[in-house]
Amino acid sequence: MPSPLPLIKRLVRSQYLRQSGLYVGLQQLSQITIGLLQVWVLATHLPRDAYGVWGYSAAFAGMATIFTLPGVSHVITYGAAHGQDGVLVAGVRLRLKFGVLTSLTLLVLAAAHYHSGRIDAAWLLFFAALFLPAQQAFDGVDAFLTGLGNFRALFFRRLAAQGFMVVALWLGAAMTGSVVVCGGILYGGGVVVSGGLFLSLLKLRRNREMPDNFKGMIKQFSLQSIGATLSRSMERPLLSAFVGFKELAAYNLAMTAQFPVSFGRLVDRILISRLARSKGQLERRQVLLGMGLLFGVGLPAYVLMVAVVRVLVPWILPHYGDAVPLIEILLLQAPFAWGAKPGMSWLLAHQENHRWHHRIVWGIIVARVGFISAGAWGFGMMGVAWAWVGVEGLTFLAVLGVLLAVTEEAEPKPPPTAKPEPDPKPVSPAKPEADHA
Repeated sequence: MPSPLPLIKRLVRSQYLRQSGLYVGLQQLSQITIGLLQVWVLATHLPRDAYGVWGYSAAFAGMATIFTLPGVSHVITYGAAHGQDGVLVAGVRLRLKFGVLTSLTLLVLAAAHYHSGRIDAAWLLFFAALFLPAQQAFDGVDAFLTGLGNFRALFFRRLAAQGFMVVALWLGAAMTGSVVVCGGILYGGGVVVSGGLFLSLLKLRRNREMPDNFKGMIKQFSLQSIGATLSRSMERPLLSAFVGFKELAAYNLAMTAQFPVSFGRLVDRILISRLARSKGQLERRQVLLGMGLLFGVGLPAYVLMVAVVRVLVPWILPHYGDAVPLIEILLLQAPFAWGAKPGMSWLLAHQENHRWHHRIVWGIIVARVGFISAGAWGFGMMGVAWAWVGVEGLTFLAVLGVLLAVTEEAEPKPPPTAKPEPDPKPVSPAKPEADHA
């Protein structure tokens, strides 16, 4: 087996990785920082049961977004990476069209909660029905810039948008202490900001080309996104059947552990545009090396993050001490989630390997539904936290196994030039037969 040192040196010296890594890293750090600030604002200025209602309603809103076809983002990224810019507007139009079903679903849920006496949840779902589908559709901006590899623009656009939203939420929560007001700010302001970013991006389009088999890709990725969205959003409505809103608030806070866990998207975003290019592609063995390195980095990072959480949470949110054990469990996802990202990016960037990408995603969906249901039923919030860790561990092993099993598609060789066949020998005319006497 060749030494990994030449591969590591090549990656370190790559100007593309240095430039993109800077802006993607800054974006991920800003997202984590702003996300934690948002959690701190809501957990500090809202009553604990109101914060539980916030997470409960957000989970229902997330489940309803299956009709906005979130899997279209994968197709937008794939098309942009291959220079097919028509996917941006086509994807947004498609998501807006199907988003009507999301609005209708959320309106029905809002009416049901209103009649059952959960007024705050009803208002939050009502605001989500009005604004969330359009916000989800316009968020195709992120997917498009990721495919282009324009991480500088992505960083500054998202920093401005998320910074504006967290300041608005802080003002609303501090001045009113109302979860309904915060919901109106989040969903109403979110659609305005996302729509503005989408309009500002239209000038970057160079053509209106569409990927081959566009409709087939939309169907495949949309179907799996429906299952993935449901399986990711099901745990809080499920837990509400076993715990009250005050206990559910601790789980909401614990889910902040998903911010550093999702830091693996740094690698995902850098690689996806690089892997699709005809020149400078990363080989499969380099991707396997990256998986191993990120998993190795994730282990000490987990120990460091747990040490920070044990000091930070009791200091800034002393009335949420019961969330610390849940956070410690959820952070254990980090090594597995970080390590799996390069492999998933490699499978997504090569259309011939999309079947493996889909199989892994569907396996994740089935495992997540089963594990979370069993964990909630048997062990409550602790069981659900361990379920997340189990799913990420299985995902890492599945991606690793697939990359070891599949082979990179060889470049098609030109057909051999056919040698001209020799001219057939001339056939001499038949001699006339002699007359018989």
